[in-house]
Amino acid sequence: MFPKLFRTAIVHVIEAICITILVSLASIVIYASTMRWLGASPSWYDEIAQVMLAWMTYFAAVYAALLGQHMRFSGIVLAMPVAPRIIVFLLGEALLIIFFAIVGWYGWKLLNFLTFDALLSLRWVPMSVVQSVIPVTSGLIILATLMNLPRELTNMLQGIDKEHESIAAAIAEAEAENTPETRT
Repeated sequence: MFPKLFRTAIVHVIEAICITILVSLASIVIYASTMRWLGASPSWYDEIAQVMLAWMTYFAAVYAALLGQHMRFSGIVLAMPVAPRIIVFLLGEALLIIFFAIVGWYGWKLLNFLTFDALLSLRWVPMSVVQSVIPVTSGLIILATLMNLPRELTNMLQGIDKEHESIAAAIAEAEAENTPETRT
C-alpha cells in the first residue's frame, strides 16, 4: 500500500525532527544553566524547555508508532484462535485510529481558540504554533498505523510475535557476546 521509499522518507524526517528537538533542548538547558550560574537567568527558559519536552514526547510517539514499537498486547491476542485474533487485532487498530482522529480533531479545534494567545515569556510565539503538535502528530500516528497495518495483519495471521522475536534476538546476541572465545 505504501511504497518502501515513502515509509523510509517519513521515518528519516521524524528522526531528524526528534534529533533536532533533542539537540535544541539540550543546548537550551546548557545555556540556561550556564546563565543561571553566572547570575543572568533567561526568563524564557522554563516555558520553552517545557514546550520542547512536550514536542519531543509527541514526535517520539510518532517514531515509535512508525517502527511498530508502541505498547500492545500481542501475546494475549496471539493466544486466541485465528478468527477471534483477527477480529480483536482489527478492532484494536480501529480503536487506535478513532482515538487519534478524535485527539487530532479536537487539537485542531483548539487551535482556533488559541489564535490570539501567545507564550508568556516570548509574546511573539503564538500558542497555536505551540499546540499545533497535537493535530500534526495525531495525523502522523494514524498514518503510521495505516502503513504498518498490512505487515502487522500478516504477522497476526501467521502467529508471529515481533516482541518475542526481538527478545530472543537480544538474548542470542548477549549469549554470543559472552561465549569464551569473545571474552578474550
